[in-house]
Amino acid sequence: MFCQRSCCVVNTFHAECFLALSRSLNFTQTSEEMFISQPTLSRNIAALEQEIGVQLLVRNTKTVELTPAGKIFAQSCSASLDAFRHSVEKARLARDGITGTLRLGIQQDTFEPFAVDLIRRFRQDYPGIQLELRPYSLSRMVQELNTGNVDLIIGPGKSNLKTPGSLLISERPECAVLPPDHPLACRDNLQIGDLREENFVSMSPNASTSGHFLLLKYAEDAGFSPKIVATADCVPTLMMMVACGIGVSVLYRDLAVNTHHRLKFVPLEGLPSFKRYLMWDEENPNPALNAFLQCAETYMDELNTSGSSS
Repeated sequence: MFCQRSCCVVNTFHAECFLALSRSLNFTQTSEEMFISQPTLSRNIAALEQEIGVQLLVRNTKTVELTPAGKIFAQSCSASLDAFRHSVEKARLARDGITGTLRLGIQQDTFEPFAVDLIRRFRQDYPGIQLELRPYSLSRMVQELNTGNVDLIIGPGKSNLKTPGSLLISERPECAVLPPDHPLACRDNLQIGDLREENFVSMSPNASTSGHFLLLKYAEDAGFSPKIVATADCVPTLMMMVACGIGVSVLYRDLAVNTHHRLKFVPLEGLPSFKRYLMWDEENPNPALNAFLQCAETYMDELNTSGSSS
């Protein structure tokens, strides 16, 4: 890892020791976290200061403080270490010749904003792997996964695979979808039971088995049978029907951005969130699939860590 002085090469472990210490400002705690002795930690910090020719810490028997230079160095140190590790990993991938093709099934009528960053991350981390996005209806997408025509899909988490694998990548709230002039559209939230007297527009069971029967289950759990007056083979058609006043429906909130204020999305309390999963066949031998899953798990861990710390 290189510091800003062109003649200076910084030992990566020395930098890792400093970064850990800059967070805790406690030699005992840091040495325990890094599984090294306090004298070893002190030697690494001293060596780093000698390497860059800058005092980073002010120490006495009771306290540890960062110098102004130490604060600036700590701010960029984490990003520099991450970039270094990323570069090493990419070099190893190039050395190992990780290439190939990965076929990802996506729902043809739905934009998956939560998946975009993950896909871009994968393409950056594995430039030797060609990623093909293949759009299908939801039912067709599951069939393509079952027959091996795609390596993985973004779906609702259920399939008829003998050895299914899945990874949860998104949870979004379910909403009642109403025309803006509907009497219930002004509410901040609703219960599914508030819609018992309404006409419903549903996804057709052929286009989305889960979407159709999930609506029936929500209503059944609330003690009524929905009056379905129309079905649609794709989400934009369903939203068009609702906007035109044919009936109401249930969709997840992210779709509201596509409606140009012609629909109102009102959160439904008491319903489980709408979940999206990566789904694959665990017996699929494609090494590109394993690379994508490793990337996805790392990405989700980073999101969860960021969310818990915010």
